[in-house]
Amino acid sequence: MPRSWLLALTLVASHAAAQDARELLAKAATAFENNQQNEKHWNWRIVETRHIEDRAGKTVENFPSVTSESVIRSNGRRCNALTEWGDGLEPYMKGADPDQRCQAFNALGTPFQVNLLLASTQAKIVGRTPAAVRVAIQPDSSKTKAQSFDLRCAASLKATVELDALTYFPMSIEGEVAASGCDGSFQPVIHYSSYDRRPMISQFKKGATFRIVYHRQDDKFGNPANSYWISTEQHYVQPWNSESRLLFYWGRQVAVRNTTGRRMVKDVKTTAQEFGAGSSLIFK
Repeated sequence: MPRSWLLALTLVASHAAAQDARELLAKAATAFENNQQNEKHWNWRIVETRHIEDRAGKTVENFPSVTSESVIRSNGRRCNALTEWGDGLEPYMKGADPDQRCQAFNALGTPFQVNLLLASTQAKIVGRTPAAVRVAIQPDSSKTKAQSFDLRCAASLKATVELDALTYFPMSIEGEVAASGCDGSFQPVIHYSSYDRRPMISQFKKGATFRIVYHRQDDKFGNPANSYWISTEQHYVQPWNSESRLLFYWGRQVAVRNTTGRRMVKDVKTTAQEFGAGSSLIFK
């Protein structure tokens, strides 16, 4: 067979594989969106920990952990409200009604929009098993400078997504921030006494790595439509400037004392329970 034919067949096969990957990601995006409708049947508890590592990976400074829970506001929407600081600081608005407690709101989410990552056209299938399909996503240089922060951040990610073979839900997303679309600053909302109110630099930026794992929580009352995929584990390793003296999270600024840190590591663990059910989250 002439080499030009082989090249043409290779290009056709690559295009077909890319098209197949995009179709799978479209199904994954639909499954992800539909899943959000079922959060109303569940509540959860989240524990976040943070520490700084040096170049060798040794922990050089730990920061107060944060525990939060899901609460329902008067409009029926859900948020996470503080229940405990690891160093004993009283949570903001402790004892207030849900609407007030939600002023210290942190979403049960990710630093990038998963649905936008799943909309990527820079994808190909890299593995299949009876239980899952693995899709690799490359950064999209045509969108990394988009006006929308969410769009340019999602376009800056290099990731591998593992889809459930039955429902197409993204069971895990692992990768890195490979371009600068997630870089930026924000004006912090301070609920506690602070040292500095200047804009803060986002830690989820070029060079950061991440791993997000979802587990399906089966409905305990015989109605599969109420089952819910929840993010049980999130792990982030983010570049840290050793000259930075402050860390901001959950409405609080915490002093950073160590000067040898090179990476900020954040872990998020979530446990869930269905309303009216006696059993808690099951890892499979």
